[in-house]
Amino acid sequence: MKNNIFEDSRIRPEIQAGLKEIKFTSPTKVQEKVIPVLLSKTNVVVQAATGSGKTHSYLIPVFNDINENQNYVQAIITAPSRELADQLYQVAKSLRKASGIEISIAHLAGGTDRERQLERIKNKKPQLIIATPGRLLDFVDKKIFPVDHVKDFIIDEADMTLDMGFLSDIDKVAAKLPKDVLFAAFSATIPVKLSNFLRKYMDKPEEIIIDNPAIIAPTIKNDLLDVGSKDKKQILQKLLTMGQPYLALVFANTKQKVDEITEYLQAQGMKVAKIHGGITERERKRTLRQVEQGQYQYVVASDLAARGLDIDGVSLVINYEVPRDLEFVIHRIGRTGRNGLPGHAVTLIHEEEMNRIEELEKMGVHFDFVEIKNGELVARKHHHSRDERQAKSRKLDNKMVGLVKKQKRKRKPGYKKKIKRAIQADNRQKRKLEQRHEMRKAKRLRKRKREQGR
Repeated sequence: MKNNIFEDSRIRPEIQAGLKEIKFTSPTKVQEKVIPVLLSKTNVVVQAATGSGKTHSYLIPVFNDINENQNYVQAIITAPSRELADQLYQVAKSLRKASGIEISIAHLAGGTDRERQLERIKNKKPQLIIATPGRLLDFVDKKIFPVDHVKDFIIDEADMTLDMGFLSDIDKVAAKLPKDVLFAAFSATIPVKLSNFLRKYMDKPEEIIIDNPAIIAPTIKNDLLDVGSKDKKQILQKLLTMGQPYLALVFANTKQKVDEITEYLQAQGMKVAKIHGGITERERKRTLRQVEQGQYQYVVASDLAARGLDIDGVSLVINYEVPRDLEFVIHRIGRTGRNGLPGHAVTLIHEEEMNRIEELEKMGVHFDFVEIKNGELVARKHHHSRDERQAKSRKLDNKMVGLVKKQKRKRKPGYKKKIKRAIQADNRQKRKLEQRHEMRKAKRLRKRKREQGR
């Protein structure tokens, strides 16, 4: 019988009891592989998808390593956004309560009340810090608390930390830590720049890869819808209303587009919440609380929500726009179909974006091509890229192929010229059709730009 890592003798009995209290009986794959490595005090880089259970894979060893009788910072966990930091803080408090261990935890996040955080630290010295990189560096630089006794340093969502430009803050904090500190980094992907940074602080770390984060969960139906010359917002409204999703999450690339979509849907009488970096922290928390309480069926969000928020019960994800960073498509779609539940994702595109879809397919993302018919999404013939169609249009049709084959036979004088003229005429006709197609496409683009400018 396989040993359960939660029952490892190196884990304190109180923590083992706490795990049973919160119904943690069978470890996930990432917990099974990571916990023993961290318990053995080995640096590790972990590549694992969102929702794989990685939070407890480092929280358990971190809790296990903290001595409650020593009143100074012994462990630091960083998260790139205040939403993620808050989630980690809540999970840590839950495990602390279930285990009955008196660990002092400080939650430091940018965009929130700095003075209140400062006051709490002065009143009760923290043993575990959960923080965003900027606020952490601020407090470390000003020597609000010492870091020369830190034993564990965890970087969560390391690729997002890189994307958001926070690696330099992490670097400055890491440089002040003891030489023997245990480093662990958790990430959905490991870009070259991130890998180079981690090598600076980790000498031959253990590398653990759990599944391929670039593959969409099998429980998710992942559709692709070409909007053509139709009104994109109207199509969005149809998709949101025809299936009556439990909770639908719509993603756009910018705050301005999130505002524009929200205003349009609200004008149609729909109750819609919006989440992006431009709203206040108080408003954000209130909105999320209302979403969790079921007061909203539709949420429009920027990409910050794709990586920084964990909203339960999302049954439908709509990519209103294809993001500039294609990996965000994977994170967006991963908001639905979680914990083995069925999910549905629809990506809206225009014909000229097919090359980006092909890039996603090379990354392992499979799409089913669909269209709306009679108020339903139905399968449609595979949509080829413009280049493929044009290449196909340049091929000779059956009539021309026949003429070319006949060209090899002996014919009367002038027959070859006749074939060449026929081929030239056929090519001219094809070029006209291509030009007409390009003109129509340009017209559609101008129409969209006018609509966006309103």
